[in-house]
Amino acid sequence: MEDTDFDLLCKGLSADEAKRMRKILAEWCDGDEDGFPVQLVMLTRAQWRAAALVPQAVNESRKLIEVHLAEYRRQTAELIANLSAVGEEQTGELDNIVKVHTESLNQASGSLRSQLKEIGAAAMDIRRHLDDGVSAHHRVKNDLKTAGEKFQKTCEDLDGRIAGLQIRRDWLALLGLIAVGIVIGFVGSVVLAFKYR
Repeated sequence: MEDTDFDLLCKGLSADEAKRMRKILAEWCDGDEDGFPVQLVMLTRAQWRAAALVPQAVNESRKLIEVHLAEYRRQTAELIANLSAVGEEQTGELDNIVKVHTESLNQASGSLRSQLKEIGAAAMDIRRHLDDGVSAHHRVKNDLKTAGEKFQKTCEDLDGRIAGLQIRRDWLALLGLIAVGIVIGFVGSVVLAFKYR
């Protein structure tokens, strides 16, 4: 037999929780398990499942930023090691031929400036990524808080509606009993009237 939406809604619930869901459904309506209340609960549950994935996405983003940061640090260390090696070579040769290496030093200085600019740009890029990650984290945190407050208000509204429906049902039952009593009394008086006539 194919599962209904209600069966999917109860998936992962204990037997007591599934029984409670059935009772709630029975109180809401005497209809189809694919009806509006079940669809509403499934939609809400799907939204919460989607919301539960947000922290995971934030963690993955943070890990990705950390990977990029580690790569930038590695590249920076390689650049510094490379610059040190170039500097040592140039210092050793500087003792032998000062004139020739003055030009080489000027060229190395230009290269160094270029590399430092690249390092500065990489550092700014890292800073921007970190700031974006922090901003995204705060936005997600605020969105989750707002969604939780909306969900709480919706639950309170539903509880109020259910309580109102129960009071109306009790009054209708009382009026029904009074009406049945009046009909029985009327029928009894008619029967007695015919009997003693």
